[in-house]
Amino acid sequence: MRESLTESLPHHDARSKVEKSSVTRSLFRKRNVLRSAVGLALLLLMPSAAAFAQTDAPPPPPADAPPPAAPEPPPAAPPPPPPAMAAPSAVEAEAKPPTNTETMAATRPEVLPPIDVGAWLRVGSKFQGKSDPSKINDFQFDNAYVELHAGGKIHKKVGVTLNLNANFHTFGGPSTDANSPGGSNTAAIEDAIISFDFLDEFHLWAGHLLVPVDRANASGPFFMIPWNYPGFFSPVAAAPKEGPSGRNNGAVIWGDIMGGRLTYLAGVFDNADIGTSPLYSGRVRVALLDPEPGFWGNGSYFGDKDLLSIGVGGQFQKHGSTVGTTDKDWSEVNADLLLEKKIPGGGWATVEGAYYHFGVLDGAASDALMALAAYATPTIGVGNLQPMVRYQWEKIKGNTGDNPWNLDAAVSYLIKGPALRVIATYSHTKLGVDPVTNTTLTANSIQLGAQAIFF
Repeated sequence: MRESLTESLPHHDARSKVEKSSVTRSLFRKRNVLRSAVGLALLLLMPSAAAFAQTDAPPPPPADAPPPAAPEPPPAAPPPPPPAMAAPSAVEAEAKPPTNTETMAATRPEVLPPIDVGAWLRVGSKFQGKSDPSKINDFQFDNAYVELHAGGKIHKKVGVTLNLNANFHTFGGPSTDANSPGGSNTAAIEDAIISFDFLDEFHLWAGHLLVPVDRANASGPFFMIPWNYPGFFSPVAAAPKEGPSGRNNGAVIWGDIMGGRLTYLAGVFDNADIGTSPLYSGRVRVALLDPEPGFWGNGSYFGDKDLLSIGVGGQFQKHGSTVGTTDKDWSEVNADLLLEKKIPGGGWATVEGAYYHFGVLDGAASDALMALAAYATPTIGVGNLQPMVRYQWEKIKGNTGDNPWNLDAAVSYLIKGPALRVIATYSHTKLGVDPVTNTTLTANSIQLGAQAIFF
């Protein structure tokens, strides 16, 4: 700055030396003011520079530059705050018993943990003669069945299940129709279970719950391919001893081994009747392809698994088969197989078979057989079309004539697998020979049904 100002003065100017000296003094004054301003700025910037030097390392100096001075040590860190009080252990937190206020819903201070709630519904109608079941000349809505499901965990290893069901046969009164099972409207507690889930390999469930014995009872009507439960096509039922809706009062120990490759279930039940002997019931299931874990079961996995599952079950009850004064112990053994295979393109095929042998008195079913084949197409529209055929046969102990058999041919439209489907079934049944007229008794029907599961 100084050079540029002095050079801008012309050397040939005619001004006096006094003027030149005045300019020179002015320049010196400006230079002193500039030096003062620079010095003041350096004084103000020194604390910031020191702080910057503590946080950011300076660039490495040139090789011939002297080493920089060692930075001042950082200020001492403040003493740490006192440690927080340790939280109570899990045992201490869970050992405290609840108060009456905490257990009463109206005065409970905390919100209950979330529970699962669901509604399952089936509605069916049937074309069949009322006075002559061999004819298809009448129509009725034969049932509207609903289940309400609620359950959840109240502890990491303890759960509660409460399911209610109701079946309406006549919408307003007792039924006189022999083709409507139960003969009247019903509403009941289906499941009331406390489940202790200690390990995958060991669970203890107690209350009013499913009797483990065969695949059909484990799947129930919602998760099997046919509309009607097997074994009830003739007046003589050919099914294991269970109870209303396949349930009974008792306890079951069960577990999944190797992730569900092997599942065992064993239970004891008394139907809350101290006057009867306990019913012992159990089942073992082996899955050879995809695993099949869990207490419940399916008659089909609707294209979700490649499954080859084999199960065996059995039951025993002292004095369990009694007619009048004749007494006999009840026993039952069964074996079943389910093969289901996915087909490229989104379809699947299902083959199922089951055999039962019952230790009973004359007049009851001593043997029963069921075989089923079904095929589900790839998606057509919004779902899968699934035709099915099922054959059932039973032997009446002591019977000298023909034994009853049944053939069902059905087609389902699976909009959302078992959660939303419609089905039409043609059923033909041979009931044996009428001893009075010496004619073969037959039954024919066309049944339409729809089911939906909200979960």
